[in-house]
Amino acid sequence: MTDLELFLVVVSALCALYALFTFRASAHRLHYRDRPLFWRGVALPLGLAGLGLGLLAYALLTDTSTGVFWAAAALGALTAALAWLTELEPNRVVRWAYRTVKS
Repeated sequence: MTDLELFLVVVSALCALYALFTFRASAHRLHYRDRPLFWRGVALPLGLAGLGLGLLAYALLTDTSTGVFWAAAALGALTAALAWLTELEPNRVVRWAYRTVKS
């Protein structure tokens, strides 16, 4: 494993951990009745984090090119950005999830 691949692995893992803890902290800021709707609205970013970690695990278990590490790092950065935006106002995610479930 080259230094670049190791750096991309660390970036991907740190982004996924940041997203996990940020979403959890955002959920704690909400009223208990709104938390299920919040987690329904956060399903897509968590799916992106899972896909990124799946790509990372695939790249670590097989001898692949650096492109897979770049894709995992990009998905990790996208998930971390979505977690940061969600942390700004978690009630907006609840309103969006409520409109989606209601339709």
